[in-house]
Amino acid sequence: MNKYKISLLLECLVFLIPINIYVIGDWLGTGVQWALFRYQRTYLGNSLILVTKDITYVLNGTMSGRSAISIVIWAIGVLLFIIATILLIRANTSKDPSMIKKASLLTITGGIVIAIAIIVQYGILLNSQSGFSIPVGIPIILIIGWWMYQGMNGPEDRDSEPEEEKSSGPE
Repeated sequence: MNKYKISLLLECLVFLIPINIYVIGDWLGTGVQWALFRYQRTYLGNSLILVTKDITYVLNGTMSGRSAISIVIWAIGVLLFIIATILLIRANTSKDPSMIKKASLLTITGGIVIAIAIIVQYGILLNSQSGFSIPVGIPIILIIGWWMYQGMNGPEDRDSEPEEEKSSGPE
């Protein structure tokens, strides 16, 4: 596999890994959150909540305060992941390595933005009244972005080398 396909595969992994595991309040509910949705269990029942529904809650005024700010910041991070994915699809078709570098920076920035959203929602202290969160996926996202960025500084694929460079003898 070449670096274009590997980078795209890694970026897709960003959407598949759980980003954080959280507890609401004093164990009123628990959940696992991925980039595009979250699964939550509370005394009211189980819910699968898409990020678009969260944004609708904010726009309708159903959610406000820290939760609303956190949702908006989270949505910005997800938007950065989506833009990075689009760039990697374009890089795969056009074989443009500069797009992989841009996508890797967007992935790293998106991971940092989502970490900020988690801090806004739950704070840094574990004794917060709003609950707590364990950001299990943030380090993985940052490593994925760093790995894609470092892959651009490595040697080119053998398949893409011109014939002149493959010969080692003088003419």
